[in-house]
Amino acid sequence: MINFNRISLILLLSIGLLSIDACRKKFAATAEDMVDYGWVLYETNDYLNSNTWFQDAVNDDSEWKDAYNGLGWSYAKLMVLDSSINHFKTGLEKKQDQWSIINTQAEILAGLTFAYHAKGNDSKAIEYGRTFLDSTVKPLEPGWFFTHDSLLNYLDLRITLAASYFAKGKFDSTILQVTVILDSLNSSEVAITDTSLNGRKLMAKQIMSLQDVLFSK
Repeated sequence: MINFNRISLILLLSIGLLSIDACRKKFAATAEDMVDYGWVLYETNDYLNSNTWFQDAVNDDSEWKDAYNGLGWSYAKLMVLDSSINHFKTGLEKKQDQWSIINTQAEILAGLTFAYHAKGNDSKAIEYGRTFLDSTVKPLEPGWFFTHDSLLNYLDLRITLAASYFAKGKFDSTILQVTVILDSLNSSEVAITDTSLNGRKLMAKQIMSLQDVLFSK
């Protein structure tokens, strides 16, 4: 005689186990999930733990571009600049996720500009800064800002470029960047164009003043 109650119980248990297994598969963290959580931590200034999540994402999917972007930015915040630059450069070579609405390439180029400037390599800061501007400055489009810190934007990059140009003695380019910044701020101030010794001192002072203004915004 067949025990139908026993068969029903076995079927229910089997269905339950299949459901649990399906849920596990559904909620298994992907590289994208890890990167998303890494950015959540980054935005709370928890750069060390965010860095760990970005590294886990790279280990899970070595082609995930935004994971290298996150590693670059988090290492920069931790002032481990060589690692920041290396991961940014690796990220540059990876393909953009076709479904992403974020311009990860631009964020990496901006990150490289800031990281090289912080490292004191003004030639490289200028190289990547110019590449960034070429890829983002388009008529009738709003200025760039960093997705994970909206206070960091294209004006911060331009003042970084201005400082690097100044350090390299390229004063015409310095004046151009400062002029764009002042115009964007609707400032009545004008860029210092005097390149004499005293003029260069005033130019340096103007750059530092603008850095303070942009930092406070």
